[in-house]
Amino acid sequence: MKLEDITVTLRPRQPWEAVDLGCAMVRRDFGRILLLWVCTVVPLWVLVGVLLRESPALIPLVVWWLKPLYDRVPLFFLSRAAFGERPTFLETWKQWPRLWLTNFLPALLWRRLSMIRSFALPAQMLEGLRGAAVKRRIKTLAMDGGSSGLSMTLAFSNIELAAWLGLMWGTYGLLPESAQPDWEGLFQAFDFESTIPDAFLWWGAVCHMVIVTLLEPFYVGAGFALYLNCRTRIEGWDVELAFRRLAARLTSATAAVIMAVLMIGGAQSGVQAAGEKDPAIVAREVLQDPDFEIHRLKTPEWVKDKNKETSQDGLEGRAKAQGMDFFAGLFQLLFWMLVIGVVSWLILYLVKNRHLFSSRGASKAPVRAPKVLMGMNITRESLPEDIVTAARAAWAAGDFKEALSLLYRGSLSWLVIRRRVPITDSDTEEDCLVQVLQAGDQTEADYFRQLTGAWVQVAYAVMPVSDAEMGALCDRWPFVEKGGAA
Repeated sequence: MKLEDITVTLRPRQPWEAVDLGCAMVRRDFGRILLLWVCTVVPLWVLVGVLLRESPALIPLVVWWLKPLYDRVPLFFLSRAAFGERPTFLETWKQWPRLWLTNFLPALLWRRLSMIRSFALPAQMLEGLRGAAVKRRIKTLAMDGGSSGLSMTLAFSNIELAAWLGLMWGTYGLLPESAQPDWEGLFQAFDFESTIPDAFLWWGAVCHMVIVTLLEPFYVGAGFALYLNCRTRIEGWDVELAFRRLAARLTSATAAVIMAVLMIGGAQSGVQAAGEKDPAIVAREVLQDPDFEIHRLKTPEWVKDKNKETSQDGLEGRAKAQGMDFFAGLFQLLFWMLVIGVVSWLILYLVKNRHLFSSRGASKAPVRAPKVLMGMNITRESLPEDIVTAARAAWAAGDFKEALSLLYRGSLSWLVIRRRVPITDSDTEEDCLVQVLQAGDQTEADYFRQLTGAWVQVAYAVMPVSDAEMGALCDRWPFVEKGGAA
């Protein structure tokens, strides 16, 4: 194929303009491409259906996974049609096995999930490269058009999914009742095997095949057009083609001038005088004029030096080793950063929640606990022997604040000295409640929450609590035995 034979206008285009060009190329020959698709892809689908007849739910997944094979025949046709050579059905049929077997395993394994599949496929199939050369070539092209190929893949994937669901929704009413799932039972029990019949799964697989047949050729054409646009931008195909056409016109004009001069010289040869110049000499003098100078485009070609192959391989090996060492060091650094982060978080967590690991029994060591909280003395000497009995007596005498004060002070005395709750002399009622809730004993925390609410209501709002609530506070006293204190 020659660049001069290309049938599309080569010029740098915007990515989506190139995608539109690829779709137009497919529309131009959609009938032939569809015929080739039916003859090459549909037999494979029939084979997949036969092999998976017991598991129809897997058919759409297998059909989707084998997409890289389908794309090769349409690309073969489009690549030759773009250069004015539309292959016949028999020519394409003969090339079909070779197209599918070339790079068969890479296409279905480690390259299958590539997000620039149709953009990279021309470099793999049309340039005749293998191994590491393919990777370098795709990497070079992806620097210019890789993001466009990724966006195009995402767009076509969304269109395919929406079209598949739309086709299933639009034709759902044509299904017999026996083929329709029991949606109510499905959402209640999530039993897919008994609520979704096989006929529904087969119908969904067929709808998927129809959508892939209609959209996949356009995806291939769009990727091929992006590939052409990328090479035009990188390699200046449009400029090269313009120079070639200009050189062809200049060569034709020069040949015409030479023929005319020779004919004129031959016609005048019979009447030349003896002293006149030879026509061939005259023609050469005329052609030496700057107006008839032929400008030729010389393109340098790189030739591999065999003497430097060994040294070059050594350099490449060292470069690869350095690259591997770099990535190994990077992963090792990330690993130790993760370990340090986890250990630091664990230490901070233990320090912050150290009270959770403290003993809840009586402490043998002396504890420096505050003696006065919020202006109230909470030492054992300031409290009666039986706090609950004293609180009931004060309540019966009508001294509601003193009654609740005895319960509240006795609770704080027990919690600070015996439980070692980290309460300081500057804490308020709310701060004390937060510390008790974090201490971990649910029974004591619930009681202290209710007691704090009653104490704040009486001490600050000057609103007495009910007799039933006071009785409950006395009956539920949780600190050691009834009436105990710190």
